[in-house]
Amino acid sequence: MAKKKKSAAGRAPGRPRSDESRAAILKAAYQILREGGYAKFTVEGVAARAGAGKATIYRWWSSKGTLAVEAFLVAVVPKLDAIKESGSALADLRRQVHLAAEIYRGRPGQLIRELLALGQADSETGKLLFKDFLEPRRLSAMRTLQRAREAGEIRKDVELDVLADALWGPIFQRLLVSHMTLERAFIERLLDFVLAGATRPR
Repeated sequence: MAKKKKSAAGRAPGRPRSDESRAAILKAAYQILREGGYAKFTVEGVAARAGAGKATIYRWWSSKGTLAVEAFLVAVVPKLDAIKESGSALADLRRQVHLAAEIYRGRPGQLIRELLALGQADSETGKLLFKDFLEPRRLSAMRTLQRAREAGEIRKDVELDVLADALWGPIFQRLLVSHMTLERAFIERLLDFVLAGATRPR
């Protein structure tokens, strides 16, 4: 009893060891994804870099695909959600779109292509990507557009789901299909063109 009490009292404060191990695994997984993409991503490699056992990884993730997706989400989503609300929803939207394009221009954009391709072949990975990445991104855009409509920054008759598709569709078309660049000038022209139709009086 005394020995157990001493051990508990001597444990360093902070997160439980399992949380620290999970965070180390996710960090190692994203590092490997960034370095070599999904083609060179292995559970063995993640385990070695994180100092964890393969059994531990498979206890928390059912496949290397779901591990890769969660590592990507933990590393990238907080950056996408970094925009704070201001007094103008339209200004927030423009900043939101520019920030996403800036992130997608880098390594995360290449990883999105790889993980979405993986999701087509692996239904579990595809569902995770949709539930925890694609759907939340759309809902975030819809909330901002709703704020803009309520504030009178866009017309009341504008269909928000159509407007969201008009804004984000070209970005993902370039990212996933044509592989054209997402330079800032293109994003600014896209925003001006799409939002002009939503703000112009009828």
